[in-house]
Amino acid sequence: MPTLKRTQMYFPEEILRELKRKASEEKTTIADIVRGAVSDLLKKGKTKNWVEDPLWNMVGASDSKDKDLSVNHDKYLYGKNK
Repeated sequence: MPTLKRTQMYFPEEILRELKRKASEEKTTIADIVRGAVSDLLKKGKTKNWVEDPLWNMVGASDSKDKDLSVNHDKYLYGKNK
């Protein structure tokens, strides 16, 4: 296990109550739960799979006679040139 450094965190009472309940159920500590949640969050951010992102499905979903929309979007949306 890596060397642990002490830090201080503040939680709303309701969240702290839930953390205590969960720690008791899982026979672990609040610190272990928080470390695990933060670790998962950081890993998730590093391994974003853009192909599985629902926004990726929008690529090519529309068609237009105007082929310069990404460059001149203000012109088409607001009637303004760059």
